[in-house]
Amino acid sequence: MSRQKIIRRLLYLRNWEFANIFLLPAFLYFTLVRLNIPDWQPFAYSMFVLCVILAQGTFYWHLKLQSVYKNTLDLPSYFKQTFTTFKWMNVTLLSMYPIFMIANRITPFIPFQVSFWSNALFVFVILEQINYYHYQLSHDNLSDIRFLIKYKRIRRSPLYVDLQRASNRVQEQTAG
Repeated sequence: MSRQKIIRRLLYLRNWEFANIFLLPAFLYFTLVRLNIPDWQPFAYSMFVLCVILAQGTFYWHLKLQSVYKNTLDLPSYFKQTFTTFKWMNVTLLSMYPIFMIANRITPFIPFQVSFWSNALFVFVILEQINYYHYQLSHDNLSDIRFLIKYKRIRRSPLYVDLQRASNRVQEQTAG
């Protein structure tokens, strides 16, 4: 893939992740209002976590884009620590949803009445976490589809690969 195509792809990924931070909550709000859904808290919480992950994705694609502009494969020195922290912060945020569900059943003071659709949104948020930090679940270009057909498996996500590369670099520096 040419440098210009890589830049266009990274710009597309960064800009759409950023736009979705605003578009998806607006869509959810209008849907909840239009359908007059009274128990909005689980939807709002899931959307909040999704937007946090999308913001991390925007930042990641921006750093990748900057590395292409600078003609280097290296990401900034703070990359590994920052995204490792983000990853565990996301796990904590994701674990709060079932805690809120249980708390809602125990006490009336926590309004968190879930439904099939709020749980579906939450599952989507979990899949987005997996898509960023573990395995590439989205296949939106020909290269991704070719890989899937050729190797009959999904590949590790770019963020996962970069975190592994950064970990290996740190290990090499401390060993050497």
